Amino acid sequence: MNASARLASWRSLARAWGRRFTAASIQIKTTGITVAVVLLLGVGVTWQVRAYLARELRQSLEERGVAVARGLASRSTDLVLTGNRFGLYELIRETIETNPDVRYAFIIDRDGQIAAHSFSNAVPPDLLQVNQATDEAPYRIELLASEEGLIHDIAVPLLGGRAGMIRVGLTEHRLRAAVARAVRALVAATAAALLVGVVAAILLTRVVTQPVLELVEVTRAVGAGQLDRKARRYMDDEIGELADAFNTMTDALARSRDELLRHNRELAALNAVIVAVSHSHDLRAALNAALAKTLESIPATAGWIVLLEGDRATLAAHCGLPEAFVARENSSAIAPCHCLEVLRTGDVTLLPTVQVACPRLERGRALDGVAWKDHLSIPLLAKDKVVGVMNIAMASAQAALGAANLSLLEAIGQQVGVAIENARLWEELKQKEVQRGQLLKRLISAQEDERKRIARELHDEAGSALTSLLVGLRLLEQQADVMGGLSERIGELKETCAHTLEGLHRLSAELRPSALDRLGIVAALEQMVADHGRRWGVAAHFQALGFDKFTLPSEVASSLYRIVQEALTNVARHAQARTVGVLLERRPDAVVLIVEDDGRGFDPHALAGDEGAHLGLLGIRERAALLGGRFTVESAPGQGTTLFVEIPCGAAMLTAACAEPALDNQPAKVVS
Repeated sequence: MNASARLASWRSLARAWGRRFTAASIQIKTTGITVAVVLLLGVGVTWQVRAYLARELRQSLEERGVAVARGLASRSTDLVLTGNRFGLYELIRETIETNPDVRYAFIIDRDGQIAAHSFSNAVPPDLLQVNQATDEAPYRIELLASEEGLIHDIAVPLLGGRAGMIRVGLTEHRLRAAVARAVRALVAATAAALLVGVVAAILLTRVVTQPVLELVEVTRAVGAGQLDRKARRYMDDEIGELADAFNTMTDALARSRDELLRHNRELAALNAVIVAVSHSHDLRAALNAALAKTLESIPATAGWIVLLEGDRATLAAHCGLPEAFVARENSSAIAPCHCLEVLRTGDVTLLPTVQVACPRLERGRALDGVAWKDHLSIPLLAKDKVVGVMNIAMASAQAALGAANLSLLEAIGQQVGVAIENARLWEELKQKEVQRGQLLKRLISAQEDERKRIARELHDEAGSALTSLLVGLRLLEQQADVMGGLSERIGELKETCAHTLEGLHRLSAELRPSALDRLGIVAALEQMVADHGRRWGVAAHFQALGFDKFTLPSEVASSLYRIVQEALTNVARHAQARTVGVLLERRPDAVVLIVEDDGRGFDPHALAGDEGAHLGLLGIRERAALLGGRFTVESAPGQGTTLFVEIPCGAAMLTAACAEPALDNQPAKVVS
């Protein structure tokens, strides 16, 4: 394994232990840190004390050994000089008995012989070879290693070495015993300190972690939505300040939650009212639905909406009122009231307010036993104009709603006011659309009648005149055979007259084809497409779907016929197509016309700003728009052209001659 791999392994191991340490509880961490610190301090102090004590005791041992050796030397000098061996042995014995640390002692005379010793047999030869004293120093100390441990061998010369030398050996038995006793005492003290530290750490961490654990429990409860839970303040320290800050935060969260719930309820109520009024264009139905949703959101049991129709205030919608009360108030005039005053003056500052004296409720209490005493009036605004008043019945003035519900009712009043204005505009729009449909029908009928008249006059008057002219030319041709050159000229005139008559008949048919009146739109379009194919030499196809035993209204049929006519004319003039197809399809809610060719096509966007480029397309767009339809062009250079025309009209309305055109009169769009 290389160095980088070993380093990565150590890092991984360190991260693993770090994760284990951080995942442990605070009590375990604190106890572990306390144990580690106490052990570290105990081991360090024990090692330092042991080293210091061993050093001091060893120095003391050497000093004492030097003193013993020098004392022995001073007392044995005379005995050595006189050769008193018995005295020397007694002196050595006394010295060993009075000094427990002395392991051995022996005296060497001036001849280098052993004068006396403390060994049981003889002095070991190896011991004689070491630590030779000199006359230059009063003593000499040397450490000797033996089976019993270190020996401090001290050599002291006698009379400067002239009388011999004293050798004393001191062991470290007592020194080591003293150091061991001190180490044991320190270990015991460390163990006691460790025990006290562990107990203190456990107690301290329990004191610290108990509020934290309770705070964690309270936090989880708050996270689960129990914002009324509070954390206890155990002490006036940082944890106590944390508990106070947490309680302040939960109070703020509770207020924010209540405010948010209130806003949500208001938005839900407002949305319910908006949905209720938007699902119906009928004013009465929309007002009844809005009033019902408002009473649900307050909540309240009764209410009514007053609208001003002319100079008379009427109950446009009601909920929870007695039928007799409603019938009477809608059938007779009432005394002047606050609602009527607001409706007539348009003074928005008078609302909303709680009304105590109300002619309607007073009459209801007297005649119908109405239980409500007061009502809250809310203005229904549209473009800062009062269009009505919504009243919410209450049992007493003390039951007035709070500011929050009051703001909600004001918002509902604005939405209902807009709904009233939209409903009225919708009614006006429907009336205008009916008028527009009637005008469109008259316009198309007038156009077709005028076409019929022009076609009939062309056929009857101009056609008859040209026919008479042609007959006269034939007679003149028969009588002019004798005159040279006149017969040829008359033949040319007769041919010109015949071509003119043929063109006149074709123009009359195009102005108002008889097939459209006699056979219907399908047969007329089929004949037109076939004539176009024969006239221009292209493959022309026509198909009609969904027209079995079914006929279109005359104005729709005429418009579709003219649209196909204009489209085929554009194909003949511009497309250079080889194939053209026409599809007419009746769908449940519309009639769809598709005209497609494989000609050279064009770029519709290039013609979007040039109204004179394709007058035929503009004519088709206008005819489709008159019927509330949509016109779409899909084309590209070299890819042919497809025209889509859709006339929106339900099946029931189609069978009823499309009496009312669709309201979504969308402008034609161009798609490339």
